[in-house]
Amino acid sequence: MNKLPILILLLALYSCNLDGNEDTNNSDISVSQLSNDLTTSSGLRIVQFIEDGEDETSDVDGFRFDFKTDGTVTATQGNQVISGTYRVFRDDGETELAMAFPSNSVLNKLTDDWYFRGKSNNRLTFEDDDEDLERLVFEF
Repeated sequence: MNKLPILILLLALYSCNLDGNEDTNNSDISVSQLSNDLTTSSGLRIVQFIEDGEDETSDVDGFRFDFKTDGTVTATQGNQVISGTYRVFRDDGETELAMAFPSNSVLNKLTDDWYFRGKSNNRLTFEDDDEDLERLVFEF
């Protein structure tokens, strides 16, 4: 029996991304494109938030984020509304998202400069360059 067709099939399946989340741009995006992605995607939610190597997604679960073109961001969870600010900029050749929320809010943990790390069909991934793993993933 000729094993070549089976080998080709296995190789093709191995190289495919079957979950539909193939990265369209692994590590770089323009400031205008990221700004556009944030402001045209109403109701973004955080599906992963890791701070100092600890999964803290549950702390921000349920919030929906709306980024406005004027640099404000509003996070809503039920009747709770938390307002903050953001900016998208380029520094040292990397596109960054800086967010700031009130120090007395649960979202203050998100106050940081987040480096863009990837965009998939429905997700934007950011990381902080701290020694410990810090990751923030928004889903459209």
